[in-house]
Amino acid sequence: MSGKLWEPIRIGRMELKNRVVMPPMVTRYAADDGFVTERTKDYYEARARGGAGLIIVEATYVHRQGWAFANQLGISDDKFIPKLSELTDTVHRHGAKIAVQLHHGGRQAKEALSGLQPVAPSPLPMAGGEMPREMTVEEIAETVAYFAEAAIRAQKAGFDGVELHAAHGYLIDQFLSPTSNKRDDEYGGGLHRRARFLLEIIAAVKEAVGEDYPVWCRMDGKEYGVEGITLEDARQTARLAQDAGLAAIHVSSWGPTTPVNRTTPTFVPAILEELAEGIKKAVSIPVIAVGRITSEDGERMLKEGKADLIAIGKAMLADAEWSNKVASGKTEDITPCIICNGCRDDLRNPAVVGIRCSANAALGREKESEIVPAARPKKVLVVGGGPAGMEAARVAALRGHQVTLWEKESRLGGQLVQAAIPPHKDRIAPLYKYLETQLQKLGVEIQPGKEATATAVAEFNPDAVVVGTGVKPFVPDISGLDKAQAVQAGDVLEGKVEVGQKVAIIGGELVGCETAEFLADQGKQVTVMRRGAEMATNVGPGNRDFFLSRLLDKGVTLLREVRYDGVSPEGVIITTKDGEKRTIEADTVVLAAGFVSDTALYKAIKDKVSEVYCVGDCVEPRTIRDAISEGFRTGQKI
Repeated sequence: MSGKLWEPIRIGRMELKNRVVMPPMVTRYAADDGFVTERTKDYYEARARGGAGLIIVEATYVHRQGWAFANQLGISDDKFIPKLSELTDTVHRHGAKIAVQLHHGGRQAKEALSGLQPVAPSPLPMAGGEMPREMTVEEIAETVAYFAEAAIRAQKAGFDGVELHAAHGYLIDQFLSPTSNKRDDEYGGGLHRRARFLLEIIAAVKEAVGEDYPVWCRMDGKEYGVEGITLEDARQTARLAQDAGLAAIHVSSWGPTTPVNRTTPTFVPAILEELAEGIKKAVSIPVIAVGRITSEDGERMLKEGKADLIAIGKAMLADAEWSNKVASGKTEDITPCIICNGCRDDLRNPAVVGIRCSANAALGREKESEIVPAARPKKVLVVGGGPAGMEAARVAALRGHQVTLWEKESRLGGQLVQAAIPPHKDRIAPLYKYLETQLQKLGVEIQPGKEATATAVAEFNPDAVVVGTGVKPFVPDISGLDKAQAVQAGDVLEGKVEVGQKVAIIGGELVGCETAEFLADQGKQVTVMRRGAEMATNVGPGNRDFFLSRLLDKGVTLLREVRYDGVSPEGVIITTKDGEKRTIEADTVVLAAGFVSDTALYKAIKDKVSEVYCVGDCVEPRTIRDAISEGFRTGQKI
């Protein structure tokens, strides 16, 4: 273990064993009423055991009126202290320090949770949000006191410090930003007045907990996509906060186009580096940097003096052991975050309680996901080298089984290989490379180019079989399609077929739209059609608007609610939703009409082998997360 990442550092009087920070990320693992649960403790314990120097517990509401998420942690009453104490004890056992982020949602709070109308500096709603009530000067003073009282509770619960959430469009940030603060009293107008609320909170908190207790804030180094906070504004605010007694500044960003919530054409690490550097030049207290920072870039930023601590967020969701693996030089063993933003989408998804990870089936299920040795090692055959099959093979091998994997293609990865080809998708490639590396290290016998038949399986004579044979493309019933020599989207992405200049794509879900962007980047004239009313409905809300806007910016034509009347040598004949019959001219027709599960092998062997499992798209076409989760659970069962 060498390098600046592993050097100790102080934030105020708090000494950290290294410079790796787990930043606050809302998990929704708390109880309905805001209490710490066993799930909360298991999640944080895994990251403390994983080697992080400082763990900052997610946004925790200081008053009911600021309650912004279902199953959000609370610190608004003394009743929360005992369970929070259990959490700090749990983390301290592993040598990590633990702080809590004090939070008030302001106009992002939800009346459905609190029973109270949200409040804000000005009566301006978020896009699609509730109308907040403008805070009176008396209410501002009361809210300052809420933060101070919450800090006292944090201190009593054994937290080593507190972070004030002054970023991401929540209440303190709403005062700081000229886009949300239109007040004309002492709390609005120029930068010093907009910063007054934050400075009063700092003063009240410092007075409540004493000079020796570390207090810092997270703030936006810049607001993107609005006429809001600039880096120079942030530098001035950071200096004011330092002068008010803060022990550190944690630099993030916010806004409709903030880079941390968007993909890039190819993966870009340390995406907010310039913001951390800008704040670092303005203050003398430690600066915490965040934003897709790799271990290499974190080390470089520390050496170049651009930051003092490195926050590793979503990468630590994907792998709780990130710190230990980097420290021991085992970076190839880190489960990679694929930046799908699924965890962010889960924050406001009423269908689930708690965030999930596409790459890590153990997230939020740490206790039940412990991999224990099998009572009796078995001869296990996995058919299919996609994500579900590879994950099942990995976990089964970890449990001590003798695992063989057959894959009919010449390479592993399944649909992940095609998924990583379109623009903005190279972030997926590390996942299948990681899985293949793990299988090799675990001694799984991999046989590429091996077609599985019921006879071959019987001859192999396994104790258990995992069938992950994936999907076959669905071919719609459109007259003339059979004569048109239409090509499959997957073959287009892998360069297996020639594509003309004018392209018509049948199917407007994820694959069709991604193939359209891939071809548009090659200068092709692309039209995407679908019967449904919306395009790319399976893309999560965190990525969808940005994705569709890119297609339009690149000149892709999107046609919804069409009826397919036939395919001719000229192109695809359709009837539009307005009843107009027209031909979409095309040199090449690309099919992206969906998939059907390939269950032939499963049906052929399910009564002939005592233990048979079906995993991934072979069950039904779904997501990477479903495939990894099913593979993991199956590997545990065998």
